[in-house]
Amino acid sequence: MKKLITVIFTLCFMTSVQATEVAVLDFRAALLQSNIGQEAAKEPKQKVAAMDARLKSEQESLEADANNLKRDELTLSEEEFKKRRAQLAENQNKIRNMAANMQRQAKELEQQLIQSLTPKGEAALKLLIEERKLDLVLNRQLSLYASGASDITDELVERINKDN
Repeated sequence: MKKLITVIFTLCFMTSVQATEVAVLDFRAALLQSNIGQEAAKEPKQKVAAMDARLKSEQESLEADANNLKRDELTLSEEEFKKRRAQLAENQNKIRNMAANMQRQAKELEQQLIQSLTPKGEAALKLLIEERKLDLVLNRQLSLYASGASDITDELVERINKDN
């Protein structure tokens, strides 16, 4: 009798428990690693590289001015030294502002890129979810642990490449 009750309980329990298919995904990385993401990122990358080159040039100029001021310190009048030091400080502030501005612009370019690619990525993800019969997809950065088998980022990249 005990065995029969145990078997019935086990059968009832097994039918009430459903397996939940869970996967993790780095959606941003999948978009940027896909062929369309790589192609779309070319222009923003060029803009960022041009901004970096300009910033580097300004920093080198500032460094040269600082070295010149240090070299000429003993030969300049106190008034001229203070004037050049103030100009140097002003240029340093301009470069700091330029760097902050460039970082902001680079972030905006990346956000625009992600926004433009998101509809295609979401469509590919929807198909992947249906194919794998997933019940839940989590952002990889938010999960404490996920096995490599549960990460579908590479599969999404392949799907985006295939569909576009």
